[in-house]
Amino acid sequence: MMKTNMKFLVALLLAAATMMVISCKDEEVTPGDAFMISFVVDDISGSIDEADKTVTLELPAAADITAVTPVVSVSEGASVSPESGSAVDFTEPVVYTVTDKSGSISVAYTVSISQADLRKIAFVGVAAENTAASWDALDGSDFDLNDDQEAATWFAESMPSSTTEVAYHSIEDVAGGADLSGYHAVWIQFDGGWWGGEVAQFPNNSNHCLLMESGIGFDTPCETLSADFVAAIKAYYEAGGNLFLGNFAGAMVDEIGAVASADLAPNNSFGGLAVDEGATDGAWGVRWAGETSSPLFNGIVTSTDEGCAAPFFITLESGTQKKNRSNQYNLNFGPWAPNGDTDPLDDRRAAFEEMTGAFILVENCGQNEPQMVEWAASGNKGTVIAILGGTYDWYVGDVSNNDNIPSLTKNSLLYLADKALEE
Repeated sequence: MMKTNMKFLVALLLAAATMMVISCKDEEVTPGDAFMISFVVDDISGSIDEADKTVTLELPAAADITAVTPVVSVSEGASVSPESGSAVDFTEPVVYTVTDKSGSISVAYTVSISQADLRKIAFVGVAAENTAASWDALDGSDFDLNDDQEAATWFAESMPSSTTEVAYHSIEDVAGGADLSGYHAVWIQFDGGWWGGEVAQFPNNSNHCLLMESGIGFDTPCETLSADFVAAIKAYYEAGGNLFLGNFAGAMVDEIGAVASADLAPNNSFGGLAVDEGATDGAWGVRWAGETSSPLFNGIVTSTDEGCAAPFFITLESGTQKKNRSNQYNLNFGPWAPNGDTDPLDDRRAAFEEMTGAFILVENCGQNEPQMVEWAASGNKGTVIAILGGTYDWYVGDVSNNDNIPSLTKNSLLYLADKALEE
């Protein structure tokens, strides 16, 4: 009986030993791949350079790169350190190590995360500050800056974002030495009341100062202030700064050197302080003359008009209290029309673009009034966009206009800022 039990016990031990050997063989893990497949932060995928074992990724300007939580995918069975989903400080490059399933092979990837540049855009206006009190202080019986106030208020409320920072400067600030060099684009807006012919002398009216924070100076020219302001804007432009000139501010294209001489500046100015009651009932619109694929045209809502070639869009709806103030180009007269409007319109348009160096973006339906033009960057000079016509009106009384004016403005400012960032 004892002998039988001993045989059984030996057999049992041999079987157990065999199972252990087999089990040990099953637990052996052969080396596997140790690759990083993807590196993603907030749906933004990093670029993996497998040859150099590097990963690069750019996050928005407002992102906090001190606590980034990447989602990291690696080859099957492999592990990664730091772990996928863990918060990591990327103010300096971080090494991620991928280890294969056997634990015997490790590959190090150097991950660099940067932030996109923040757009910086400035608004330049007459008011000392962008406050209701400062703007209201400029209003008089025959002079106001309600249009500029509305534009500046929209700018402060609608332009800032996670990628865009804004600031306000008065004209006196700029003339006094405010540093514009850090801005990717500068919007100069001037549509003060008064008569178009007088205001079109901006900024160099020989009789009255248009630029003082305390209000218009009747019979008080401010030649030094004007000269200092022009010198500051010209220096910014000649150093590659990009400008957006609204309404009568477009009159200064000759002073800054965007055009070669004064006769190539806007040549058709008119309009006073009062609303043009006869223009209230009808909608006002223009046609886009540039490339429709341009980012400047993004989001513009077009309409149809039997008397206007497409693409036509409305800027001031029916019911808006239009002031009908304009400082624009007219191709029926001027150096590009030596015989007036008897010269073929196509010839006048071509001569205008050749003489001024600008190309037309927006025009009236008759195509003889360029109302938005662009001077491309040239040499060290920046890009200039001037929007000039009476159809560009921020202050329209109690009836709000559609979104085409804000869209056109925002597109222009972002376009100019992005051009600076690309350089």
